[in-house]
Amino acid sequence: MIKITLHCLPHELDQVAWIVDQLKRGARLVDPSKFILDFTLNVSDEDVNWAESKVSKEFCIDKFNIIFNRSPFINEHKVSEEHSGCNTVRRNALRADDNVTHIIGLDPDLLFPETILYYIASAVDNLKDDYYIITPQIYQLWDSSWDIISHPEYRNTPRDQKLWLQDPYLMFNHQPTDVKLSALPYLKFDGGWMTVYTKKLLQLVDIPDSLGHYGLDDTFVSTCSNILAQKGYNVKQYLIEDLIVMEDRVYRSEGMKPFIKLQDLQNDMRDNSHVYFQQEIEKFKNRV
Repeated sequence: MIKITLHCLPHELDQVAWIVDQLKRGARLVDPSKFILDFTLNVSDEDVNWAESKVSKEFCIDKFNIIFNRSPFINEHKVSEEHSGCNTVRRNALRADDNVTHIIGLDPDLLFPETILYYIASAVDNLKDDYYIITPQIYQLWDSSWDIISHPEYRNTPRDQKLWLQDPYLMFNHQPTDVKLSALPYLKFDGGWMTVYTKKLLQLVDIPDSLGHYGLDDTFVSTCSNILAQKGYNVKQYLIEDLIVMEDRVYRSEGMKPFIKLQDLQNDMRDNSHVYFQQEIEKFKNRV
């Protein structure tokens, strides 16, 4: 069983609707009963200033629930009245006592081809290791450290063109023709780009409570995975070549954003995660 985790705020509801529709389009290629949609809508008063918003909390909750109508997947969507973030939902997923074998981190601003579940399911079926991460490819990002997971047609584009800020729907001009799975020589990933983790790896590493609700979860998992590898654990990252995903940095949130007043605590949460990061790394070194 594969659980897809997502955390969203009310201004991101249109993006979530696109994501669920895109997953539904790809459902014909897989057994949807093997996928859980563990999507959380955060309506906390700490995160949203409802008094200054133009739509009500109840409207957003109804809109969120309607998104999952006729979804063929196992739908475990939920509404949180408590302060939360992507760390929260991923932490809850890895600590849950269930029959899930893999956990996917998905951010609301990600665009991906409708075939992605098919290729993820195929990769999971073919890999028998206990501790691994699977990622699709990306276009190109702001520095060369990301080139290892960038598609070769785009990674050498002059960076002054800033592909990561271009129209994200141009991604769909790329038609996968040579999709294959390859092992990477080292780890490099973002936590919300349809990133697949074995649950065994996440349970071994954990996402400590001290990291809070947002920030550094992927860096923590990557750092701890490298420590595990140094201690003899067989931890690998696999790349689904020729399958591209891209963050929407152009159109995201535009539909609902004018109607929602956020408290904008994300930077504070990221700062808090930095405070305890190194302490948690040292604790992990002593634990394994």
